[in-house]
Amino acid sequence: MPAPIPGYELGEFQMGGYNLFIIGIATLLIICMWLVMRFTRLGLVARGAMQSADVASSLGYDPKRVYMWTFAVGAALSGLAGGVLAPLTGLLPSSGGAYIAKAFITVITGGAAVITGTLSSSVIFGTINQIVSFGSTPVIGEIAMLAFAVVLLRLMPQGITGRFFRNAP
Repeated sequence: MPAPIPGYELGEFQMGGYNLFIIGIATLLIICMWLVMRFTRLGLVARGAMQSADVASSLGYDPKRVYMWTFAVGAALSGLAGGVLAPLTGLLPSSGGAYIAKAFITVITGGAAVITGTLSSSVIFGTINQIVSFGSTPVIGEIAMLAFAVVLLRLMPQGITGRFFRNAP
C-alpha cells in the first residue's frame, strides 16, 4: 500500500496531502500547456486555426483536423481531471454536472487568450467563491460567483484577456 502524501498545517488551517497533489498536477498541466501553445509548431497551428480558419487552411492545415485534435486533448485533460478528483468526490455518472457551469463561465469570461484567460478567470472566481462561502454558505458563494461573472461580462464583453492580455497565448 502506498504511503499517504503528507499535508501541512498553518495555524488552524489544515490542508491534506492529496489536495496538495491536485494543486501540483494542475500547476504542472498549466505550465505544460503554456509551453506547448507558446513554443511549438502544434501550438502555433492551434492558435492560428482558432484565430482564422481560412488563413490556417491557406497554409496547408486542415482546420477541422486541428479542431478535432484540440478537442481530443481537451477531452483527455477532462478525463484526467475526473480521475484525479475521483478520490475526493466519488464517481457517479452525474458527477460532472456540478462542474459544467463553473467551467463554462470560466472559459467564457477568460476571453481569447486560452491559457492566460482561463487561469486569470479561474483565480478570480475561485477567490470570490471561497471568500463568500467562508463568510456565509457554499450556495451563496456560487451565487456570488455567477453574479460577478454577469457583471464582468457586461463590463468586458471580450473577457478578461480582451482588455488586459491582448497578445497572450
